[in-house]
Amino acid sequence: MKIYIYTLALAGLLLSGCKKWMDVKPEDKFLEEQLFSSKQGFETSINGFYLGNTDASLYGGALTMTTMDIMAQLYSASFSDKNPNYAMSSHAYGEDVAKGLIDRIWTKQFANIAGLNNFIAAVDKYGAVMDSANRQLYRGEALGLRAFYYLDLVRMFTPAYTQDSMIQLMPYYTKVSNDISPFYPTKQVMQFILDDLTKAEQLLLASDPAVKQARVSQSTMEFPRTTRNYRMNYYAVKALKARAYMWMGDKPAALAAAKALIAEQSKFPWTTTNDLKDAEYCNKIFATEMIMGFEYTKLLDVFNNNFISTLDGTELLAPESSGAFINQTVFEGISGDYRYQYNWKIVAKAFPTFVKYQDTNTSGFASNRTVSLIRMGEMYLIAAECEPDLAAARGYLNELRIKRNFGALADNATAVDVTTAIMKEYRREFIGEGQLFYFYKRTKAGSIIAGNTNKAITMTDVKYTLPIPLSETTPR
Repeated sequence: MKIYIYTLALAGLLLSGCKKWMDVKPEDKFLEEQLFSSKQGFETSINGFYLGNTDASLYGGALTMTTMDIMAQLYSASFSDKNPNYAMSSHAYGEDVAKGLIDRIWTKQFANIAGLNNFIAAVDKYGAVMDSANRQLYRGEALGLRAFYYLDLVRMFTPAYTQDSMIQLMPYYTKVSNDISPFYPTKQVMQFILDDLTKAEQLLLASDPAVKQARVSQSTMEFPRTTRNYRMNYYAVKALKARAYMWMGDKPAALAAAKALIAEQSKFPWTTTNDLKDAEYCNKIFATEMIMGFEYTKLLDVFNNNFISTLDGTELLAPESSGAFINQTVFEGISGDYRYQYNWKIVAKAFPTFVKYQDTNTSGFASNRTVSLIRMGEMYLIAAECEPDLAAARGYLNELRIKRNFGALADNATAVDVTTAIMKEYRREFIGEGQLFYFYKRTKAGSIIAGNTNKAITMTDVKYTLPIPLSETTPR
């Protein structure tokens, strides 16, 4: 990223309410030394990244609930001055509104990376104020987060992965510097990401309290939220490895990583009907299965601005008004599927609208104001896609389907049936979490069913790849 991003102050980036950016001036050096003079300073600093995830241009909107799913054609986005989503829905990335959003995604994601690079350097420089376990924990979290941010940048801004691609596509930074990074081939960037994840895995295995916990996720009604799955943790790093290997097409490695998580299922237990049946604390996001996510106290605002059924058609994010896309194409008429039963409601409209992120109470249960970034369901789908034994692949897929009250795939289902069913599960499982577009892109889907018409549209490499913004490339 350009120099002006990489001279951001760690204090300004991370401390809540503090707007000061830091360069190398002596007074800012003093601020840095003060900030990292205690363990509390490091804790406050890294908390800033988790708070920063709630930015509307990042995981508090565009990269989970809105833009990525709009690009995957899950919602209609009618043309209107009131609807900035139309350009992204049409994959018209050259439109001014699209260029502005893409620039914000790129810039803010790299600002996070800049802050993490500063934080990692601070752990090395000032970490003696903490014991060894905390140094390992914070360094491991930061490396894992850096890999997480870079992986999403790769999935958005580079074409679907090929082993032989040597095109220079992405800058990569590991430290704050006045030097501008060259663009590296995606293959090299993915290796940097895997290196970070391997280091993070080693550090967190030795320091993360989650490793020794019988359960990492919290129960639906647990309050206050204290669990490690609201931070980058050892198991999130393992899951990110599975996701990264899938992007690279390395199915044996992805399968091994996914199976390692599945072996720890008891730490992230399946959501049950008891978690869902009470409207006051209905765990619609399946938080008991969440490997990593974040709490967002303003999540209801996102719902009210995008999904509440009282919005008019130019503002509401919902599929076509007959209900056929959701009822038949996505859920195949299985209204008992928990993902349909609890996340889609007919209220004020004649068709189902999305209620997953509608806060159902004011009691403070974290599961009602949580956005998931990685869940166990993804691990089962990765295992099903990568497992060479057809019966075993069906077994992984059926485990998820049964837990969602959808029903098992038949014993005589073919490999083609399993492949098709995996796609359909991605389409059901990750609505509101932004993962479907990446699945379509990774599998090079030539067409997808659009939510605004319930008909297929053609997809191309250009539609699947966000252009790197001019703020990065001109001048360089």
